[in-house]
Amino acid sequence: MKSDLSVTYLTKNCEMKKLKSERHHWWPECVSQHWAADDGTTGWLKPDGSCVRTRPANLGVIGNGHHIKMKRGDEPTPWDQSFERVFDKADSQFPKLITWLEGLEHRPMHDVMELKQRFIAQPCTDDELLRMTECAVSLAVRGPMNREASVALAEHLRGPIESGERNRLIGLNMRNAQRTIADSIGARGKFVVVYSQDKEFIFGDGFFHNVGNAQMAPHSPKLFVPITPNICVLVCRPSGYMVEPRLSTLVANDNEVNLCNDTIQVYSKNAIYFRSQQPIPHESFRCAQHLSYEHPGNPINNLIHSIPGVSARDSSFDHFYNREACSDPV
Repeated sequence: MKSDLSVTYLTKNCEMKKLKSERHHWWPECVSQHWAADDGTTGWLKPDGSCVRTRPANLGVIGNGHHIKMKRGDEPTPWDQSFERVFDKADSQFPKLITWLEGLEHRPMHDVMELKQRFIAQPCTDDELLRMTECAVSLAVRGPMNREASVALAEHLRGPIESGERNRLIGLNMRNAQRTIADSIGARGKFVVVYSQDKEFIFGDGFFHNVGNAQMAPHSPKLFVPITPNICVLVCRPSGYMVEPRLSTLVANDNEVNLCNDTIQVYSKNAIYFRSQQPIPHESFRCAQHLSYEHPGNPINNLIHSIPGVSARDSSFDHFYNREACSDPV
């Protein structure tokens, strides 16, 4: 009788655990809609230089990307689960975040040459910084770059992995990352909102951050995340910094926007998205790999060390990084 009851329980539990097929967005529609041009479409540039325009709601979709199915095929198990709801908090707060970012004081300073002097300190609350962290981290955690990082070690040791098992490994490594990373950063660190003028930012299936496949709270996290074609956010906690000002704004000139866009091309693999200004694919993007900056003197690190209250970057070991190759980290 006990055995029969156990079988009955497991059978019912399996039925309850069966996951419905869903379209999971790693680029949420409440964000991608801001990248639509006047005709309602967003540009998608591919590594081979081809480009298509499509509705932003069709971009950034992974079918069942946040499901974890523990058995091959469609047969459910009691351990099947979905972590899609983990991102509900970020998705519900993105509209309010974008409205707030658009309303912060910012102005170009053409007559000021020193970058550190162009930052404008902003008043902020813990809740506002928590919202920025939650949303920025969510784009890093569920993005394709982090998905690949979540299974990279297993593929390195074992070689190609069957798609069902590969997706399970990705899901199991990703499911706790949002809370681990976002909660560890919270409202602690330095926060910068970077605005463009005439030149637009681009977005991609990879961007600058160091929190990929984080199983533990990152010690010195840093993320530079395009939110709209005119706004990027920088969230970081340097190894040493003065707490105030916690939040600053900066208006980037066209050359600085180009450097930010170059970074997106380095970190992206299969997709670069843009509103109206189509970028020219660089060699790093044409490699069709998620590359990363190896040299510590890269544009985003230099920006971080220009933030008021952050010390200058130690360049004494830069000579160890004087290597360039498309197949290696940039």
